[in-house]
Amino acid sequence: MLQTRIVPWVDYEEFETVYGWLFADRKTQVETVQRGIERVQTWINRGEIPSSVEMTAAFIEIIICDERNTTMSHKEKRLMYGMAIIRFVNGLVDREQKGKFAKSINALARSMGLPSWFVDLRHASTHERLPSLTVLRAGALQAVGWLHDNYWIHNLKNPDEKTLLKQNPEIKIKLNQYKECRKTFIKEKYSGSQNDPNPYVACIQALIEIIDEDVIKSDIIPLLLGVGGLVPTGKKKRASAEEMVISKGLIELWTPLIQGLDVGFPTFGNMLVSAMIEKLDTNYDFVINESLLNPYAAFSAQETEDPTKAPSYLLTLTCWLRHFVQEFNTKPHNRTLSHISIDDILEGCLRNPNYYTRFVLQAIANVDAELGKSIKPFTRYIDQMIIKSINNKKSDIPQIQAEELDQELNELETQLVNIKSNQTKVKKQGKNKQDMMDIDSDKDASWQPFENWKPCPIGTLPNGKVPCLDMSLL
Repeated sequence: MLQTRIVPWVDYEEFETVYGWLFADRKTQVETVQRGIERVQTWINRGEIPSSVEMTAAFIEIIICDERNTTMSHKEKRLMYGMAIIRFVNGLVDREQKGKFAKSINALARSMGLPSWFVDLRHASTHERLPSLTVLRAGALQAVGWLHDNYWIHNLKNPDEKTLLKQNPEIKIKLNQYKECRKTFIKEKYSGSQNDPNPYVACIQALIEIIDEDVIKSDIIPLLLGVGGLVPTGKKKRASAEEMVISKGLIELWTPLIQGLDVGFPTFGNMLVSAMIEKLDTNYDFVINESLLNPYAAFSAQETEDPTKAPSYLLTLTCWLRHFVQEFNTKPHNRTLSHISIDDILEGCLRNPNYYTRFVLQAIANVDAELGKSIKPFTRYIDQMIIKSINNKKSDIPQIQAEELDQELNELETQLVNIKSNQTKVKKQGKNKQDMMDIDSDKDASWQPFENWKPCPIGTLPNGKVPCLDMSLL
């Protein structure tokens, strides 16, 4: 079943706008930051709000208050920061507290990637002496940085995902319905219970009725090639360089839909394959989006990764193309895409020679030996390109010349000789001191009585009298 998540913001645009307000420069745009804090308070009044959003606004509000308020006492600021850190840690770990038996806060924090020193800071603020204001300030800045990198960045959408938001929502709903119905069918199939294909077949038919070729190009194919479509969301379910295969379950999940679209729209196969090969084109210019940089973290923030540029994503698409190629060993009516030829895939790969399309060309060579001989020069060309790229990267590393290396070795040998000579001197000095001690020890070093000492009972004075230890009353 499709799960609906209720959020307090009206739409994604509002969420992105508030992100820009909260992470604006608080030194020069404090009014903008304050506007973001007030909007988060509005979200809180509307209903349930993610703890990460609430605590981001709380920390930023406290930081601004600390920087601009000079009347607040030292202890008040420590209490304010301490309470925020307590709520920050508790809000994150409480939602992870699942199961019959409670887990420790340290274990939960470790499982979600929260640094353990946040837990220590929370413990000290709760049960021990309040940490110093310097430590609490640093903790607040690091907390905002952690929230930025682990919540906000993961919920911001890249340009491709923003385009998907503008698409017909009905199409996405029907695709999700097909996916859920097909998963249920596969689960029942392997569990041995009675399975009915009618629900997912009905989803395919309903989808085909409301689309045309333009919708396929603008909506269907981007959704299929998005994360969660032909490429699973979980990276463990994707292909890897060690295992260049996609799971049988993934093929079973999407094959009926792809076949249905291919039957209904003969040009679908060409459009899908062209879009997949275009995704494999790794020659793109990467530009840092400065609005995503974190101004609060004490360490340098890293740029956001595009999930469609991840190696596991590209390898999974490559394996889908290889799967389509390998199906040319079967009869046309058994293929997933029956309206494309092997030449269509070959032409696309030759127009985009890179590391990933080389795997597809290798699959084509395995299916058609004659064609494999003709494309062998192209695969060699791609190999040369890859080797050249690797060598260029290696050339960027500064090389140590042989003369410099010999000079450094000579310096190290000189240092080693000096260390050994110093050790010899220290040993000689130690031996001379020991000899002096031996000479002194030849003298009679036993205890000698005091010359005028006379024996007397213990507890008495030298004259034999018992001292009076009573104190006078006055």
